[in-house]
Amino acid sequence: MDGGYAAIKKNEGRHALDDAFVGALRDASKGGHCIVGGSLMLAAGAGRHTNTSLVFANGRVVHRYDKIHLFRPGNDHEYFIGGRSLGTFPLTVRGVKLRAGVVICYDLRFPELTRALAQDGAQMVIVPARWPAVRDLAWSTLLRARAIENQVFVVGCNAGGEEGGRSYVFGPAGEELLVVEQDDARPVVTVSVDTDMIGQAHRFHDNIREAVLLHAGRIPRRLTGGATRGRRKSAGH
Repeated sequence: MDGGYAAIKKNEGRHALDDAFVGALRDASKGGHCIVGGSLMLAAGAGRHTNTSLVFANGRVVHRYDKIHLFRPGNDHEYFIGGRSLGTFPLTVRGVKLRAGVVICYDLRFPELTRALAQDGAQMVIVPARWPAVRDLAWSTLLRARAIENQVFVVGCNAGGEEGGRSYVFGPAGEELLVVEQDDARPVVTVSVDTDMIGQAHRFHDNIREAVLLHAGRIPRRLTGGATRGRRKSAGH
């Protein structure tokens, strides 16, 4: 969020789609860049707001994601209404075409969201966050887990200051491709993405295909632990 919770408590950091801050992000994307802006405290009408990430490309918004899971310990529910939709968008990185998706901060603790994006074809999941350094172990572990279980690149973009910590990029097999310390003063950090890594991971474990088949009921239920226990109990009567 622009300024984070500290700004919100001061009644600052609220934005609208047509304000100067969002316009600056839109203009910055006109040079062929894809920019994930936010998350932002974005006006939703009737005095309500969403915690939103906007994706800009060629001077326009190409994707919007409103945070679904509100962090109640941080009083998110007092400031925001939860999002209701999830999706992916095309992303070109140095000539390489990908599909990507966004989840925000606390959403990372809910693996179903990242799995849904992967099933929708996402090869990269971007996670803007204000994840405090004191909980870096949880932050880095969850980022790595989402990468491994879905065989995608996961980019964790953390904030600075008291509300933030390290940023990470993990590959589809869980390899750490980048770690940026909280006090890193570089304005831009570059990481190389080799999409062949996704294919290699899929050849080893086709997690997404098997998850889709299980969800569709095409894998016998006796293969799942819960169904197996129920069947054994019935056989004992």
